[in-house]
Amino acid sequence: MPSRAATIELTGQLPSLTAIAPLKVSMGHVTALDGFRGCAVLLVVIFHYLPHKGLGPVAMIASIGWTGVDAFLVLSAYLITTILYRQRGTERFFQNFYMRRALRLFPLYYFILLLMVALTSFLHINWRLGHLPFFLYATNLVLVHDQSLGTLGPFNFRHLWTLALEEQFYLLWPWVIGNRLSRKALIRTCWIGMIVALCLRIVLVSHHVNSWFIYESLPTRMDSVFAGALLALAPLPSVRTAWIGLACAVASLGGVIFAAHTMWFSSGPMMSFGYSALAVLYASVLMLALHPETRVAHFLSLRPLRSYGKYSYGLYLWHYIFSTQVQRFSEWMATVILLPTVASLLSFAIVLLVLTSVAVLSFHVIEEPFLRLKLRYETMVLRAG
Repeated sequence: MPSRAATIELTGQLPSLTAIAPLKVSMGHVTALDGFRGCAVLLVVIFHYLPHKGLGPVAMIASIGWTGVDAFLVLSAYLITTILYRQRGTERFFQNFYMRRALRLFPLYYFILLLMVALTSFLHINWRLGHLPFFLYATNLVLVHDQSLGTLGPFNFRHLWTLALEEQFYLLWPWVIGNRLSRKALIRTCWIGMIVALCLRIVLVSHHVNSWFIYESLPTRMDSVFAGALLALAPLPSVRTAWIGLACAVASLGGVIFAAHTMWFSSGPMMSFGYSALAVLYASVLMLALHPETRVAHFLSLRPLRSYGKYSYGLYLWHYIFSTQVQRFSEWMATVILLPTVASLLSFAIVLLVLTSVAVLSFHVIEEPFLRLKLRYETMVLRAG
């Protein structure tokens, strides 16, 4: 998941670090990016908790909700690459980055895991050696071999693979940027990474490699993070270019769906070409969000979406843990309300309200005190001259 602050400039390119005076990294807050994050987390929640059939347009949105993960990856890479590039060459570059990242992610993540440890006897959790990587942000490495590891007692932790994949990338990416490569070299690295991911998936799909490995591994999903990083490093494309990119991505996805007869993430065409199309699609939406005059930016700046963006990390972490309980509740609602559409929508509304409340509470009680500590690791950069 991306960090909370969407702090970047609405400029076509990043300034050089040629300096006149030191300046704290404090860039203009782009509200549309909070809404972008809010849409991403809502897509994932809708995917998990609304039927994929029988609700018309709502079901269609639910069936593609899994792509919200790709939106998260694109946005996270964009924000973090922007900050890393501006801060490189500064004192304590690596220390500051990793401390701020840890303060953002670790408190709630480890609170939940340690809570499970404390409740082991009560919940009859059967811990196995394969659960150790959950504590090391390596969940995706073990789930590709055994999806049953994602279940801890009555709770579901399979969704933690996304956080593991993201953190694996950010263990490496700061060292690439901090190596003082030129911007052109970094841009080439992003393009190469996207092409390698595409080619690797085509080869793996043709050899019938485990679909979970293709879906949850960094080498096969790095086109989304590199798409976001590329957007951070290159001059901001025009609105026209963004719309062209979006149209091409939608057309490509249409071809993938036509070939696969499904939008499901594990279909051959989707794994081969669809993930790259999704990377381009969400990068294009992000481009439009960065142009404040566009309707996309106005939509993403709506207060409800921005609010969900603020609490997205907690909502994402908490929401799927209770998947078994939510399913039982939805089944019970279907026996009480005989109209399936009404029952589905009402149960989803109740579940979303409860999960949102949990996310808001955990943000203010667990996350926020640690977020304030991030100020101790503000980086001083040089004002561009």
